Amino acid sequence: MFVHNDFARKISLLRGPILVLGASGFVGANLLKLILQVRSDAYGTAFSTPAWRLQEIPPGNVITVDLLVPQSARAVLKQIQPGTVFDCVAYGAYSFEQDAERMYETNIAFKIRLMELLHELGTWCYIHAGSSSEYGEQADGPLEESVLLPNSHYAVTKASCAGLVYFWGKHRGLRCANLRLYSVYGPLEEPSRLVQALISAAHKGAYPTLVDPGVSRDFLYVEDACESFVDAALSLSPAFYGHSFNIGTGVSTSIEALAGMARDIFHLDVPPVF
Repeated sequence: MFVHNDFARKISLLRGPILVLGASGFVGANLLKLILQVRSDAYGTAFSTPAWRLQEIPPGNVITVDLLVPQSARAVLKQIQPGTVFDCVAYGAYSFEQDAERMYETNIAFKIRLMELLHELGTWCYIHAGSSSEYGEQADGPLEESVLLPNSHYAVTKASCAGLVYFWGKHRGLRCANLRLYSVYGPLEEPSRLVQALISAAHKGAYPTLVDPGVSRDFLYVEDACESFVDAALSLSPAFYGHSFNIGTGVSTSIEALAGMARDIFHLDVPPVF
């Protein structure tokens, strides 16, 4: 995946150094890789290394740290003195991440400490990776002004962090925003996720087991998701400090339609199992 010219121009305009928190994750790894194609003053954090998504990243641009330890997080921020922070740290998005206490510690308590520190350091801009899960039961194309009705511990923590970002933007003057990402897919995604599993099975002439064919998602390519972070950092005006923004295509694609695309692209001659 290579940065197109306009995206590269925008990356060059960011205030550096740039720090990608949670760079060993799916979106964070792609974001760090794309930025490093344009400039060298970008760094990413990982809880442990080696991390499979960061194998191609120069070791000097990867910081191994447990950000949940307050002294460690402070040390990294003071060392880098970042101008721009892209925060992709989260826990609970995957079905195998079920520790509720860790969700609240990672997705809320850590963010409280982080925003206090960014304000103290005078960081130019902070962009947080939110989630469409914040809407919970409001799943039918909600607007940013829609009431959040979280329906899981994960949704509660992400919605709470959106409120925290709002507080820091509106009442403390931190140049920040929350991006509610929809169904991101693309390179470096977990193999078990829908699009990756569908492509992997289709290469073998089959389908993975799929959910109800009527279920729909707004599928967003990861490079577009990454560009939204850069766009938000560059375009955020004081009137929108602290706001949440829906990041998607605006197009709903059903599981049935997705299976049909796989059939046509890979010439599958077996029916999908829903």
